[in-house]
Amino acid sequence: MVKRFFKDSAIYGFGRFLVYGISFFLIPIYTRAFPPAELGVVDLLNTVARLALLTVALEITQAVFRFLPDAESHKERVVYASTALWFSLAVYGVFIVIGWAGADYFSQLVLGEAGRADVFRVALLMIGASGLFNLLQNQLRWQAKSTRYTLVSIVNTGVSVGLTIVFILVMQIGIIGVFWGQTIGLVVGGGLAYWLSRGDFALAFDWVKLRDMLRFSLPLVPSGVAVFVYLYIDRITIIALMSIGDVGIFGVGYRIASIVSLLMFGFQVAMMPLVYQHYREPATPRNLARIFRYFVAGALLMVIGLSLFARDLLTLLTTPAYYGAWTVVPLLVPATLLAGMYFFAPGLSLAKRTGMIAVINIAGATLNTALNLLLIPLLGIPGAALATLLSTASVFGLYLYFSQKTYPVPHAWRQLALAVVVTAALVAVGLQIDLAPVPAIILKAGICLLAAGSFFAIGLVEVGDVRLVWAAVAQKS
Repeated sequence: MVKRFFKDSAIYGFGRFLVYGISFFLIPIYTRAFPPAELGVVDLLNTVARLALLTVALEITQAVFRFLPDAESHKERVVYASTALWFSLAVYGVFIVIGWAGADYFSQLVLGEAGRADVFRVALLMIGASGLFNLLQNQLRWQAKSTRYTLVSIVNTGVSVGLTIVFILVMQIGIIGVFWGQTIGLVVGGGLAYWLSRGDFALAFDWVKLRDMLRFSLPLVPSGVAVFVYLYIDRITIIALMSIGDVGIFGVGYRIASIVSLLMFGFQVAMMPLVYQHYREPATPRNLARIFRYFVAGALLMVIGLSLFARDLLTLLTTPAYYGAWTVVPLLVPATLLAGMYFFAPGLSLAKRTGMIAVINIAGATLNTALNLLLIPLLGIPGAALATLLSTASVFGLYLYFSQKTYPVPHAWRQLALAVVVTAALVAVGLQIDLAPVPAIILKAGICLLAAGSFFAIGLVEVGDVRLVWAAVAQKS
């Protein structure tokens, strides 16, 4: 399992690296083409899109993920996948029609200003295309077709970014070009995903299977909304208490912090299919603990690196109007990690206790909302980042606690705790560096190396672990 995990993780991670590398070029383009207020509009509409993806299709993609491994034949898997596809196509179609008709009202409600209905309508098309794209691409993931999944991601991102650049810089149509680029890229990528998985779909629909899938996925809808709240309430609160320009600055800091997803993505998409396939095997909990140690070591190194080099990246990629975003990066990097680490606590999902998952996420959303209302007036946008960090840490802690009760994993708690303490201390020291540019960069790099050595010293990672990971990644298929 460990070797297969790292093999798939390397493929997914490499694809994510290329995808993020391509999309990373949009940061200097966005920050030079749009003032913070315009970029704030883009971030808010993308936030609305994330909420729609969690609710419109009632999280049926999660049900497909859970039911496919238990299907008794390929024909039954086709019926499950096809039922989910046609259901999603229908509900997203209704969503677009309703949103299109009320675009004037809805755009003013979301953005707080009139005259944005045209942008809102294109964003609706992007949402529908994104929902179908996710379902089609995830079909490749459920079938462990990591290379095809990665290819679809690269094509989608390449088309989206290329067209966005043309629309913004050549045609100069403003922020509406961002959503046209995303929409067309998603349609092309979704078409490719359908073609690559065409054997998994047919003109088939089963009401009984739809009922069974929705019975599983419906409790995940309030759970998903709660996840959305505790991940994105910061932007909503910032615009309520500050300004849409501050949302734009916060969004740039979030984009820098999200570099950490390069590490997380490969682990995340490779882990869950393997867990569902092997969770009954006695060695699986021990393997999960081992993989978790590797992940934490890499994650904490990225926390240190991104926190210390945030100002340098912002100076390189943006304009002075966005330099203040560095203050949120050291808080948003660990928050981003914690928000996506639920796959290391699979107990509740394996037990199908989706109701408890919903309770945990609702508690996290409530906590994050309260913390945002408390901390933003005191600290500004760093207060929003701190609220997100505290709430995501709390939610992951609850996931881990209840998962251990239903599916115990023998984690190395002492080494993990020591590594977190070392990381916090090194980040605190590193943020105080205020020397000439070259010595400062050298000192920051030295702190990163010191952290890596510390992880070996406390036993979080061993030399044999590194050899195992390298062998698994380098092994030919």
